[in-house]
Amino acid sequence: MTQRVFFFLLTLFTLLNAKEYDATVMDIEAKLFPKIAILEENIANNPSPYLSIIIVYKEPDYDAAQNFKQKIESTYPDKIRKKKVIVGLAQFESLEIANMDALLVLSHEPDELERIALWANKNKIVTFAYEPAFLEYGFVASIYIGKTTKPYLNSQTIKKYNFIFDSYLLQLSKFN
Repeated sequence: MTQRVFFFLLTLFTLLNAKEYDATVMDIEAKLFPKIAILEENIANNPSPYLSIIIVYKEPDYDAAQNFKQKIESTYPDKIRKKKVIVGLAQFESLEIANMDALLVLSHEPDELERIALWANKNKIVTFAYEPAFLEYGFVASIYIGKTTKPYLNSQTIKKYNFIFDSYLLQLSKFN
């Protein structure tokens, strides 16, 4: 009986800490984040045949991260601008810098968001935030979905860490 109660409480705690992700938002972001990444000069000019995107999640959001991964892979089964899209999942503590072009970050605590953004920016990794509000922590881009859908770019982070995006993207985007 004690084990059942413990298991129930553990499951309840995990579910309460999980964030709810909107399927429509995930569909749109899964289509746009790789397109935005490929418009960054370092990624576009990298001779690697791959565009490597890592989805950073916390344990309660594993299913959402897996869903995001599947959406990106089904949207880009072949190539985007001559690069095969490779999507992986990782928790921040286990990230490795090798062969990583972009990070898509799901919900984290504010101090974790700052650490992730700082680490990625120092390593010239383009960061995408599921929530546009997370740009304040130093992420490079997000998507605003309302009456119109617009990429949001963090101008301070872009300037400070010398990310260079295609002028077409800059014209379409809103800056914070």
